[in-house]
Amino acid sequence: MNNKKILLSSLLVISSFLLKAQCLSSVNPVGGTNNLLVLEKNSLRIISFYKYGQGKQYYEGNSVSDFDLIKKAYYNYLSASVGYGLSWKTTIELETGYFFNKTQIYNLENDYRLSGHGLSNFILSLKHSLYSNPFKRIYITGAAGAKIPASRSLQWDNNVKLPAEVQPTIGALGAVFTSSFVKENSETSMRYFLTTRIELNAPNKESYNPGTSVYTSLYLSRHLKARWLKDNWTAIIQLRNEIRGTDQIDGRDKESSGSTLFFVAPQLNYVLKDNWYLSAMIDIPVYQHFNGTQLGAGTGVTFILSRTLRL
Repeated sequence: MNNKKILLSSLLVISSFLLKAQCLSSVNPVGGTNNLLVLEKNSLRIISFYKYGQGKQYYEGNSVSDFDLIKKAYYNYLSASVGYGLSWKTTIELETGYFFNKTQIYNLENDYRLSGHGLSNFILSLKHSLYSNPFKRIYITGAAGAKIPASRSLQWDNNVKLPAEVQPTIGALGAVFTSSFVKENSETSMRYFLTTRIELNAPNKESYNPGTSVYTSLYLSRHLKARWLKDNWTAIIQLRNEIRGTDQIDGRDKESSGSTLFFVAPQLNYVLKDNWYLSAMIDIPVYQHFNGTQLGAGTGVTFILSRTLRL
């Protein structure tokens, strides 16, 4: 079989499969490094994080599947978020991200692969303080924003239009809503966070409509104190639930899309000279349930750098 026939056969298999199973959506970057509370007036906060995510095991429902079309899927992603305190109660934020790669390697001859790269989406939002009680150290914020794709056109690779799962952006407009609850206990050096992020999407130019996503995270944070440890380390454990609704194509549900996932994510933070905040986090999937047959999430790592400036 010559190379053209091999390529044609591969693409037919891939195209047939993509109508049945959704891949890699479960290992997309999610929220969790955004500003939880509003900033002081005229303050500027910059947050950047790098994340590596991957997956190589298929699931049917919550059971491991022996389906093996894709050998491995992985991505390298860099994100940036800038927040500015418009007033003591309102902060404006802009976030975006760039995929260095978003790749699927297939169990086909010569490890055939498809890969996308580029800017993802821009999210412009307003965050407002809904409740603040410094005496009880309880704070609640809410935010709403618009999601604007960096491009409305889908990418191609090797004369093949990339599947949705490896597009840097699906090209769909949307809306994002977030809320945060923070409780601090200075006596025990503990902080408790509860965050929710909801992403709604409109159909893109090709009538592909990603399902609604809901991310809920509970954080337990403790300032580390010990004689042998400098007073600038914090340990965090995050329990995260991700729910993704069913995608639609031309108004019809896409088979094998939508999922419910749970992660445990230990995190360690370090404060450098009271200005720079460094952090490292590991995402560990503990439960995965998928509609139909989909590629599950593997362990991911994230590195975070942030700084707040008072202008």
